[in-house]
Amino acid sequence: MIPWLILTAALSGSVCWCFGHRTARIRVIFIGATAAQDQAAIAADETARFWQLVDSLDHDHPDDPRSSAA
Repeated sequence: MIPWLILTAALSGSVCWCFGHRTARIRVIFIGATAAQDQAAIAADETARFWQLVDSLDHDHPDDPRSSAA
Protein backbone atom coordinates (compact mmCIF):
# COMPACT_ATOMS: atom_id res chain seq x y z
CA MET A 1 0.00 0.00 0.00
CA ILE A 2 2.79 2.46 0.93
CA PRO A 3 4.73 2.04 -2.36
CA TRP A 4 1.56 2.83 -4.31
CA LEU A 5 1.00 5.98 -2.25
CA ILE A 6 4.59 7.09 -2.81
CA LEU A 7 4.32 6.35 -6.54
CA THR A 8 1.00 8.20 -6.79
CA ALA A 9 2.35 11.20 -4.87
CA ALA A 10 5.49 11.38 -7.03
CA LEU A 11 3.51 11.03 -10.25
CA SER A 12 0.87 13.60 -9.31
CA GLY A 13 3.56 15.97 -8.06
CA SER A 14 5.50 15.77 -11.30
CA VAL A 15 2.34 16.23 -13.38
CA CYS A 16 1.33 19.29 -11.33
CA TRP A 17 4.87 20.70 -11.54
CA CYS A 18 4.92 20.30 -15.34
CA PHE A 19 1.44 21.77 -15.70
CA GLY A 20 2.29 24.70 -13.46
CA HIS A 21 5.45 25.54 -15.36
CA ARG A 22 3.76 25.05 -18.72
CA THR A 23 1.03 27.55 -17.91
CA ALA A 24 3.32 30.16 -16.34
CA ARG A 25 2.88 33.68 -17.70
CA ILE A 26 6.58 34.49 -18.05
CA ARG A 27 8.40 32.00 -20.21
CA VAL A 28 11.48 33.82 -21.54
CA ILE A 29 13.21 36.82 -20.02
CA PHE A 30 15.86 38.50 -22.13
CA ILE A 31 18.62 39.98 -20.02
CA GLY A 32 20.97 42.26 -21.86
CA ALA A 33 21.31 42.54 -25.61
CA THR A 34 19.76 40.41 -28.31
CA ALA A 35 21.87 38.20 -30.57
CA ALA A 36 21.79 40.78 -33.38
CA GLN A 37 23.02 43.50 -31.03
CA ASP A 38 25.80 41.22 -29.80
CA GLN A 39 26.92 40.50 -33.36
CA ALA A 40 26.87 44.22 -34.21
CA ALA A 41 29.01 45.03 -31.17
CA ILE A 42 31.51 42.29 -32.03
CA ALA A 43 31.72 43.48 -35.64
CA ALA A 44 32.28 47.09 -34.52
CA ASP A 45 35.00 45.98 -32.10
CA GLU A 46 36.73 43.92 -34.79
CA THR A 47 36.55 46.83 -37.24
CA ALA A 48 38.02 49.22 -34.69
CA ARG A 49 40.81 46.76 -33.90
CA PHE A 50 41.53 46.32 -37.63
CA TRP A 51 41.84 50.08 -38.21
CA GLN A 52 44.01 50.43 -35.13
CA LEU A 53 46.39 47.81 -36.57
CA VAL A 54 46.35 49.43 -40.02
CA ASP A 55 47.11 52.88 -38.56
CA SER A 56 50.10 51.46 -36.68
CA LEU A 57 51.72 50.25 -39.91
CA ASP A 58 54.51 52.24 -41.52
CA HIS A 59 53.00 54.11 -44.45
CA ASP A 60 56.13 54.93 -46.39
CA HIS A 61 54.97 56.31 -49.73
CA PRO A 62 57.65 57.79 -52.01
CA ASP A 63 55.19 60.31 -53.54
CA ASP A 64 54.17 61.66 -50.16
CA PRO A 65 56.20 64.71 -49.09
CA ARG A 66 55.59 63.83 -45.42
CA SER A 67 57.29 60.41 -45.70
CA SER A 68 60.79 59.80 -44.35
CA ALA A 69 62.12 58.70 -47.77
CA ALA A 70 61.49 62.08 -49.39
